[in-house]
Amino acid sequence: MSYMKNDIITVITVAGEFIGKYVKEDATSLTIAKPKMLVNGEQGMGFGSGVCVTGEIDPSSMTFYVGGIVFTSLTSVAVGKSYIEATSGLIL
Repeated sequence: MSYMKNDIITVITVAGEFIGKYVKEDATSLTIAKPKMLVNGEQGMGFGSGVCVTGEIDPSSMTFYVGGIVFTSLTSVAVGKSYIEATSGLIL
């Protein structure tokens, strides 16, 4: 699937589900900006403060290697709205 720069996409990997703004991809990797790990808790679905429990908080980008990607998709409008609120501080 082809994405435009800054499209909000969902990346499903063998390690979990991630959401971010599409930056680029090539034959070996896919990069997203403002990545967030999707987490489920007692209050339902939400976003982690980064991409892994022990990683940097709010990294500026994340690169996935294609061997670990199961699939990618445009993010739903509702989740995209929540993602924008979580990463920008703006309430939509």
